[in-house]
Amino acid sequence: LDILIKNFFTFKNLSGEYPLLENDIRLGTPTAVFGVSDYHKYLIAAIAGKTVLYVAPDSITARKAYEAVTVLSGERCTYLSAKDDVVLYKDALSKDALFRRISAVYDILHGAEIIVCEVDAILQLFPANIPFVQFICGDEIDYADLPKKLVKMGYTREYSADNRGCFAVRGDILDIFPVKAENPVRIDFFGDTIEKIRPYDSVTGERLEEVKEITVTSAADAFIKKEEISKITGLMYSEAKKAKDTKAFERMRAIADDIASKAEENVGFAGASFLMPLLEDTTDIFGLLPKDTVIILDECKLIDDSLRGIYKEHSERVLSLREGGEAFSFSQNQLITPDMLLEGFKNYRCLGVQTFTSGMAFFLPLQTYNLRLMPVPSYLNGMLQFITDVKN
Repeated sequence: LDILIKNFFTFKNLSGEYPLLENDIRLGTPTAVFGVSDYHKYLIAAIAGKTVLYVAPDSITARKAYEAVTVLSGERCTYLSAKDDVVLYKDALSKDALFRRISAVYDILHGAEIIVCEVDAILQLFPANIPFVQFICGDEIDYADLPKKLVKMGYTREYSADNRGCFAVRGDILDIFPVKAENPVRIDFFGDTIEKIRPYDSVTGERLEEVKEITVTSAADAFIKKEEISKITGLMYSEAKKAKDTKAFERMRAIADDIASKAEENVGFAGASFLMPLLEDTTDIFGLLPKDTVIILDECKLIDDSLRGIYKEHSERVLSLREGGEAFSFSQNQLITPDMLLEGFKNYRCLGVQTFTSGMAFFLPLQTYNLRLMPVPSYLNGMLQFITDVKN
């Protein structure tokens, strides 16, 4: 089916002005397409190139786009979401959003063809790389050192692997719930040799079909190097001394103490994200994208409004939290500025897609198309009309 879709949905087959649009995209001409309904936008994204970043103005639109583009493209797609909170220092938090983001970043770094995101997801910072361990049946791995390696990657050792980001060791058996997996996995070893890899249902314990290999990505997106510890904690203690009052000072010092303790233990922990603006292995979205990426901007005016609203709210929140010692000066840099993001777009091939002909806010196209396409009808039980339209 994927091959059929790839061969059917092409700019050439769509005819009309689509082949001209394809040529402008290939040449890197800043282009705007007006008069396209949502699903026409998604179709263009599905066939626009090898690597596509589709930027939606909000999470609802992004999720809808992701589901459609995944079906229409037949390519390897990933959904890049934002983390729940990048300002407060929290280690014991719901990690679902973090794990989804780690999985998406891993996909981007390993060749995802189409990336769909909401705007706040690309204002936030990223790890420059995602550590991972690959388990392949028949391969050897240092089993004795494995628990320490997994803890360093942010996994927690438990009695059983009931939740994502946990693992358990019993004899020659490793149970682990990778952050990218739907189910936990039991890996049988014979010495250092991997014998079996069997996913299982975390509720019923039912064994699922064996697999030949599985990739376990890190459970944290920020890691503090040994040589960074003293510089970072020194900066935090120095800033704490300038706190507004004793309560704020004590809170800032407590955060610095906890981070220093965990960093010295050389364990991965979700709270390290708090330090991303200070860490060497941190980048922005442009540090992850291939240079030939096509960036598709869904309703530029809405994107611009969202960017500036999100950043304004972030700045006000950082200012407020610093009063109570919950944030530091570097917390402001957890988001790149809207102007930095928009300036970065200029280094890529950009295509704006809009339902109506209107101003493009920050995006100035050199080529425009007005396709005047009608939205896809809702056929319900009108099978005869559906067949007629397919034939046409």
